[in-house]
Amino acid sequence: MRLTLKITVAILLGIVLLFSIHSYLSIQREREQLKERLSGEARHLGQSLRVMTTQIWNHSGEDAAIGFLGTANLIGAPFKVRWVWLDGPPVPRYRPQVPNEKLGPLRKGETLSLIVESDDGRDFLITYLPLKAPQNRLGAIELQEPLDELHGYIRESLQRSALLVVATVASGFLLMAVLGSLLINRPVRRLTEQAERIGTGDFSTVVTVSGRDELAALGSTIERMRSQLADAREAEQAANQAKLDALEKLRHTERLATLGRLSAGMAHELGTPLNVISGRASLIAGLDLTPEETARSARIIREQAERMTAIMRQLLDFARRGEVRKQAVDPGALLHVIVDMLSPTARKQGVVLHREGAEGVLSVDADPSQLQQVILNLAMNGIQAMPKGGNLTLRVAGGLAAPEPHAEKAGLWCRIQVEDEGSGIAEKDLPHIFDPFFTTKDVGQGTGLGLSIAYGIVEEHGGWIEVASTAEKGSCFSVYLPQSTPMEDA
Repeated sequence: MRLTLKITVAILLGIVLLFSIHSYLSIQREREQLKERLSGEARHLGQSLRVMTTQIWNHSGEDAAIGFLGTANLIGAPFKVRWVWLDGPPVPRYRPQVPNEKLGPLRKGETLSLIVESDDGRDFLITYLPLKAPQNRLGAIELQEPLDELHGYIRESLQRSALLVVATVASGFLLMAVLGSLLINRPVRRLTEQAERIGTGDFSTVVTVSGRDELAALGSTIERMRSQLADAREAEQAANQAKLDALEKLRHTERLATLGRLSAGMAHELGTPLNVISGRASLIAGLDLTPEETARSARIIREQAERMTAIMRQLLDFARRGEVRKQAVDPGALLHVIVDMLSPTARKQGVVLHREGAEGVLSVDADPSQLQQVILNLAMNGIQAMPKGGNLTLRVAGGLAAPEPHAEKAGLWCRIQVEDEGSGIAEKDLPHIFDPFFTTKDVGQGTGLGLSIAYGIVEEHGGWIEVASTAEKGSCFSVYLPQSTPMEDA
């Protein structure tokens, strides 16, 4: 409605301006015409009076002639006639109403008409007709006529123009309100609603504006934009889904690679209970045992089978792909599970595992499978970095403030550290260790995706990974995650 009002006001202001100019010019033109008409009448009357005054002056003298002009005021005409002297002593009775400096044309014998304002604010048309008196004195007949008729006409013209302008403005407002509502407000409202829907992400509604004007062109442009945005969003969603699928495949591949590295140690771990089971089964098959010894051997076989089942379940749970599902995770308990899984591999490599940090104290909001993959990957890298054995420490701490350069991040943070005593990382390689496919291992020893995937997982959980390394002394990876509500002690 504001656009319609602006257009209406602009158009009507233009119309009022044109009307005002036209009225002003018309009034000025008619004013001049009326002035000419009145001046012409005064000149005709003055010519007659001048002839008669000249004759009387020649026959009867000055007093009779001037007295005759005085009797001319008694005929009821709107004119007031008097005699004035233009030279000689300035007698007040015969002094012109117009200053002498404006009466120059009279001295040349020309008739002069002027508009003069009186002391009470009234305008008069004064006409002078020069007359050469005896003794070569110059005088003139002065005819004074009030311009009340002219002022009345001007007032009437102004009132008529004002009424016409008011009627034009009123009808213009009414007409523009109707046309503006139909031709501007309604299409603009529809286009605004469509733009708001597009702004909120709703691309389902199609809006068209009929016609061939600018609003119709704008509607077509918005419609093309809506269609393009809808196609772009579908393409983006498809690309994001493909990216997520590819990322999940990479994570699963890296999980399987880690599983392969764990398998060697697990195979040795399974060999011991299998030998126990085989020996106990042989004893039972010999039929030389007492019922009590047979029952004891059966219990041992069951315990070893349950031990193997637990080992295999850990491996299968780690290898299985599942949906991302965040929940409250106890980092201390997670480290306990990881240490159990890594123990066979660590013993085979001559690595001693240490776990620091109590269970049931801290809690983070995370996907347990993905967080397990991160810590396992870092721990496996630490074990592989110590081919001659050493100590691998997994520790957890909570209630920490974010260190530099992340000090601006508020809240409490949980830190999970994996520290080894391996060969360390070269200083030139530190800026690239989280780059995809970057690896310092020999061909076939690693994919170069483990640390990159681990960093991506931690970043999706709202945290980050820091690394500190000293050549020939080892490395320490610190995983920072937002700490949630502390867990109750068990």
